[in-house]
Amino acid sequence: MSRPIEKLPVDLYDAGIGALRALVFRISYRMSKPGQPVRYPVQWDSPKQKRFVLWKLNKEHNLPYRRTDKYRLGWKTEAIPFGLSLKNEHPAGAIGGTPFGWQSRVTRGRWPFFLQVLFEELAKFPAELSHALSVMGKESK
Repeated sequence: MSRPIEKLPVDLYDAGIGALRALVFRISYRMSKPGQPVRYPVQWDSPKQKRFVLWKLNKEHNLPYRRTDKYRLGWKTEAIPFGLSLKNEHPAGAIGGTPFGWQSRVTRGRWPFFLQVLFEELAKFPAELSHALSVMGKESK
């Protein structure tokens, strides 16, 4: 038995949002993986960066340094009109990279790079959306 045509927009939305949820989950999962241990000597981007990081760690009573996992565990998904938003409650461009493609030498190669993860997962999205829509079509028969 076929579904009424009035139900089609809801079905399309459900299929799309389901594929989008899977996409956002995978990005969040990959970005939440802990980075590899620091390599010595530390490859600071500049002496100014080194001074700032050591000042900040000293101010936070985190010397000798211990990972707090705030960045790693800070990835949150939020529903917005017609989609989802993925953000980090403790953003740190030096760790995961910035939207402009910069990532600190201190973390490069040790922590997931957001733009790389994003584009790798987005490349899979059209096939997943197509699959979700084809499954929706099979269910309606």
